[in-house]
Amino acid sequence: MSGEAQPSPFHSSAHDAISACFLGPRAENFDILEELFRDVLADHAKTRIEYNPSDGDFITSSMKTTQQFQGTVDDLRTQTKLISDLLNTYSIPFFSTRYMGHMCMETSMPSIVGWLTTMLFNPNNVAYEASPITTIIELNVGQDLCEMLGYPAQGTEKVSPWGHIATDGTVANMEAMWAARNLKFYPLSLHAAMTKEKKPLAFIADTFTVTTCDDPNTPQPLSKLTPWQLLNLTPDVVLGIADRLTAEYGITADFLAAALGPYLAQTTGKEKLMDMYDIELEPRYLISNTKHYSWPKAAALVGIGSENCVDVKVDDNARVDIDALTAALQECVKDKRAVYAVVAIIGSTEEGAVDPLDQILALKPQFAEQGLSFIVHADAAWGGYYASMIRDKPATKIGLPREGEDPDRDFVPSITLRDSTVAQFKALAETDSITIDPHKAGYIPYPAGGLCYRDGRMRFLLTWSAPYLHQGDKGESIGIYGIEGSKPGAPAVACYLHHSVLGLHKEGHGALLGEASFTCRRFAAYWSAMSDDTTDFVVIPFNPVQNESDKTIIRERILGKTNEEIVDDTEAFNVLCTLGSDLNINAFACNFRINGKVNDDVEEANYLNNRVFSRFSITSPQVDPKTVQLFLSSTVFAQDDYGDCVRNFQTRMGLETDSRQDLFVLRNVVMSPFQSAGDFVQNLAEIFQAGLEEEVKNVVARNTVSPQIHDFTMQGVNNLYLAYHPLFYHVNGRQQLIVAAQFSNPLHAAEYKMARLANPTVPFKLSTHSKVTIDDILNTHKLVGDITAGSAIRIPSVPITVTAIVKDRPLNSRWRDQKYPEAYTPFYLYGTKTEHHVDHMLLRAPNAQIASDLVTVNCTPALTADQYARGVIAYLNRPEDAMQPLTGDSASFFKPGSTFDVTIFADPNAATAHGPGLSKGGAQLAKGTITLGKAVYYDAKTLNTEDFASGLKVSQYTSTDMSQSTKAEWHTVVRGALGIDVDVAIS
Repeated sequence: MSGEAQPSPFHSSAHDAISACFLGPRAENFDILEELFRDVLADHAKTRIEYNPSDGDFITSSMKTTQQFQGTVDDLRTQTKLISDLLNTYSIPFFSTRYMGHMCMETSMPSIVGWLTTMLFNPNNVAYEASPITTIIELNVGQDLCEMLGYPAQGTEKVSPWGHIATDGTVANMEAMWAARNLKFYPLSLHAAMTKEKKPLAFIADTFTVTTCDDPNTPQPLSKLTPWQLLNLTPDVVLGIADRLTAEYGITADFLAAALGPYLAQTTGKEKLMDMYDIELEPRYLISNTKHYSWPKAAALVGIGSENCVDVKVDDNARVDIDALTAALQECVKDKRAVYAVVAIIGSTEEGAVDPLDQILALKPQFAEQGLSFIVHADAAWGGYYASMIRDKPATKIGLPREGEDPDRDFVPSITLRDSTVAQFKALAETDSITIDPHKAGYIPYPAGGLCYRDGRMRFLLTWSAPYLHQGDKGESIGIYGIEGSKPGAPAVACYLHHSVLGLHKEGHGALLGEASFTCRRFAAYWSAMSDDTTDFVVIPFNPVQNESDKTIIRERILGKTNEEIVDDTEAFNVLCTLGSDLNINAFACNFRINGKVNDDVEEANYLNNRVFSRFSITSPQVDPKTVQLFLSSTVFAQDDYGDCVRNFQTRMGLETDSRQDLFVLRNVVMSPFQSAGDFVQNLAEIFQAGLEEEVKNVVARNTVSPQIHDFTMQGVNNLYLAYHPLFYHVNGRQQLIVAAQFSNPLHAAEYKMARLANPTVPFKLSTHSKVTIDDILNTHKLVGDITAGSAIRIPSVPITVTAIVKDRPLNSRWRDQKYPEAYTPFYLYGTKTEHHVDHMLLRAPNAQIASDLVTVNCTPALTADQYARGVIAYLNRPEDAMQPLTGDSASFFKPGSTFDVTIFADPNAATAHGPGLSKGGAQLAKGTITLGKAVYYDAKTLNTEDFASGLKVSQYTSTDMSQSTKAEWHTVVRGALGIDVDVAIS
């Protein structure tokens, strides 16, 4: 199959070399790490001992024997043991081959040893004099990363790349945005220094020329350019200005810094420059709407503003839609709005998608011809290290041994990237800057991010000094270019040691990621073919199988086969290589069937996937990590972010899409090189399937109509109405039902009336005497119920006849509104000419049922008996969205006797109509006030119960955030284990 991934020729021995770089899932290399730790500590102790030995000991033998010394040592041992026990008992086992949740795996032994060795000296890489060794190592690591990513090697071209370690990808993205902002406004600053106020550079105004992006062959005086032209000089032109001013005019860096200082965006803020040049439209950043959250955060901090970090829609593979990006750029040209940068995501953190960088780069010259220039930044925080899979090993590296040995149980193949993905990694060489995170796919301990510039001069845009003069003779202090005020040298050494031992090429680190890629595709095979038309469960991968016929090959020649058998079967291997995402993340989701029919309710599918996630993760300290058989992670595909992409995925799952609900999605991220050994992938897939089958039973049960006990609030004294107590999340209660009824026995009517008059402030409840279905009640128009009120009143076995259905509105997720009402709180108003009742309209979940009978209605004109009987809609003059969730203080507004201004409308819909949009009233009938009765029934708990199954409880089906109650559990456990008395706020 042309263009697909192929097995790496290095797999027969690479796995052995890779295995030597990790402690191992079962601490198989503990002796090696212990030896390295011991040697590092011994060397460090030797250094201290040999440093000016004439100084003598400051911690003496006699001091060590004192009670105070021994007491502190005992405390140290005790606290260390407590921390060690706490971490070993409750920590998620990222080291295990059963873990495939987030982008976490054990870090490599070279990186651990590098970190420990450096940590003992604690160098600060912001200041060169405080960290000469680790600063030089960091610069070396930056160059390694630049070369791996495809930037030219130092000295091979006129312009040299430059890279450095940052705290993380968020800081790297922020720095890249900071540099892009300064680059965009630098020409305006230079122009201002030539032409505005003191004009310190006026002497070059007539002679200093540059070329514009739409006319690169005609030099023009910079002082004569329009603001639009100045904003759109190409990066190469802008970055070359300082060198040209020195070469052509002898201007020193110090003079230039002083001349430009009053006009730089760094100094005055970009707003002053925009005002000075009458620039009304803020420049923009363009990035796909599946971007990492760090981008709008960076835009806010850098002063660009998050609203100017503009989303571009994605295609069905969660890659940026090139047509949409082109249209967005074209709109900027039309509006004369500058663009700071276009960001390409090289390995999205949710789906492992790689944007078509080659096509994005092709837009640069296309729009330059129209006068629009921008930089292209690659956010390769996750994907950057995958560039090692396409880099050849330097000739000086020693080859891996033992080629040609027969594979055994530990045979783990390493595969290459697909040709389409390789093209994007080759295109990295043409980007202006790249974010990369060694602490992700680089297997380096946190925190270790990185940023690389194709043109190293870009870093000078960030400095507060004049770096051009001094770096040659004093050494380069990295800190003047970045954001951090302090930064450890340990991450740089960790990276250096890992890079040196494993190598940033296809036979080293690339082989490691190649093994993980093979394993990822093996899991993708299970997600693609685990279910069929006969199973009660449905598993759908986000990245679909290319051909339905491939599923037969997957089931017969991939699932259950050994690694060797798959590699030897060319057709099966080629099919395997088409599966899954671009970079080692499988997003997938599950659904279920009832009696052979696929569920179409998004909320119920989300519930199932949330149950599966809760089973295969640690969501509470009450869960022992040792009992979790495998670990997955989850994400949410939000409609606002994914648009057609998520709707097409939902369609493939058999779900409806009209309701525009977000989708809860499962993920497995593969970083371990050990999961494919033997039949371990199959073992994990079988564990997953068994767990899924159990959870399907739970979700089928809550979606199967069955006899239940049903509750109603009783309303009225002389004429009876029943307001049903619904359930959003169970089929046996998923409707808002209001019926008119009457007692079959006049004696019961009299007894009820007497009890009501004696207890006017107590809500009366009617519960079915035996288990029935709502359909049984509505079809027969009869029920037998038990009446209760408080603890004292009970009237058992009361026959009731249903005389009319006032409202019977389904509460299925597809029929709910997407937003709470923004201008009012709607209630159903119904009853008779003399007795009026209300029940809050349940339009969206979560919500609260608020029902009151015998309300007082003062309106003009008065409503008719027919209007009350049919039921109308009353808008209370309070925006519901401002009060949701309707709990606590919000609910207190609806206490007995409360009066509200209302506008009353006809209900234009049939009694059995479904939403959304049910609160949109028909003709306005009246205006006035409603005063609630003496008894108000309120419920926000039972109505919103989300999980009825035993064992694990899940909630917030479309949220991956930890709940406040779970956070509180963790606080309790940690404080208890460590003996911490002082509580801290939970956020």
